[in-house]
Amino acid sequence: MQDKTTIDSSALDRLFDEGQQGILEHFDTNNVHYPGLAARTVSVHLPTDVFAALELESGVTGTTVEELIEAWVEERVGLAA
Repeated sequence: MQDKTTIDSSALDRLFDEGQQGILEHFDTNNVHYPGLAARTVSVHLPTDVFAALELESGVTGTTVEELIEAWVEERVGLAA
């Protein structure tokens, strides 16, 4: 296997296209950054019945209440992927 400093993009593409395992060893995963994914914590007070409905819906969708609220807010403000 080639050293991660010597592999070029065409060789990496070939490994990926062939379904080779271990292509991540050619990347520096110690300094990965995810632009736009910085988060801030928000506290929201909801009526008990609204929260109960959120819990029900999160059970139906198989997500947490937090993930459900996040998805709905992103959808509402037009940032849904």
